[in-house]
Amino acid sequence: MAKSRKKPKSSLAAISDVQNAPTQPVYLLEGKDSFLRDEYLRVIRRKVFGDGPADFNHDRFDWAEADAPTIITIAQTLPFIAEKRLVEILNFTRPAERDESVFLSYLDHPSESTVLVFCIESADMRTTFFQRLVKASVHCRVDILEGEELKRWLHGRAVELGFELRPEAADMLVEMVKPSMMRLSTELEKIASYVMPGTLAGAEEIREIVGHSKEELLYKLGDSLSQGGLDGTLVLLRRMMETEHPVMFIGLLRNLIRRWTISKALIRSGRGAQGISQVLGLPPFVGRRLEKQVRGLGSAYLRELYAKLLQVDRKLKRTSDTKVARQILELFLVDVRSSRSGTHQVV
Repeated sequence: MAKSRKKPKSSLAAISDVQNAPTQPVYLLEGKDSFLRDEYLRVIRRKVFGDGPADFNHDRFDWAEADAPTIITIAQTLPFIAEKRLVEILNFTRPAERDESVFLSYLDHPSESTVLVFCIESADMRTTFFQRLVKASVHCRVDILEGEELKRWLHGRAVELGFELRPEAADMLVEMVKPSMMRLSTELEKIASYVMPGTLAGAEEIREIVGHSKEELLYKLGDSLSQGGLDGTLVLLRRMMETEHPVMFIGLLRNLIRRWTISKALIRSGRGAQGISQVLGLPPFVGRRLEKQVRGLGSAYLRELYAKLLQVDRKLKRTSDTKVARQILELFLVDVRSSRSGTHQVV
């Protein structure tokens, strides 16, 4: 019977293992998220060096500019006035045959005084090399966290920074900032610098501190359009065009109309806010907000709105003048507002 592939542990479980288990001679970090990779590396470095200096015993190689003999020679060198040496290989890919044999020979008998870390986006498990590398290493996933695991990380990181997150605040933060863990970390640091230590941060704090994100603009745009507020919508447009290309506004509108259309269908089938959240994969507070927005919008109005949006998109693609683009969008919003007669009759 063929041996099954040793499954990598989930990100949080693997980080916890790295923190709490004895240091191992070889680690394989597999995945595309550079922020999470650096989190692993930070934990490994701390285990190897503690609070002591790492100057003479820490080597980093970019695989595109290195070769196996050089790396392994360093890995087999005794650390200088320390217990361990740390060698990191970034952007690793499958090595050529000559390099492969050097690495495999080392993996059979790794140095007890060195921690060797391979960082790779994807390991091709059809090859003997990666099968042996996985078997000889602590294999960890380095992909963006999702679902409950991401929320646990957010809560834990907030506590490290001196405050706590309410569940709805974590949901809102994920929806506003996804999918970048780097941005999530940056926003948490912003919140920490804004609130008092020990604060239990809720949705209001998230809106106030993180509320300039594209997702929050989408919420505000939906509120304004569904209520027929032309002034507010024009203000949002002008604010966005101070820093963003007009195409971004079209993208927001397209996403909004898609959400409205699906939400409308779900409401007509009796599913309501909970069904909206489940089908669209959005936090509960977003489902409630969408339900409120579409209650007074007719299906015919949504079809007309999308048709007009396609016309505007074509016009924008024919001009590179920002001023003209803004005028096109403003006229579109005025036209949308003037065509709302009868749209509060639910169809």
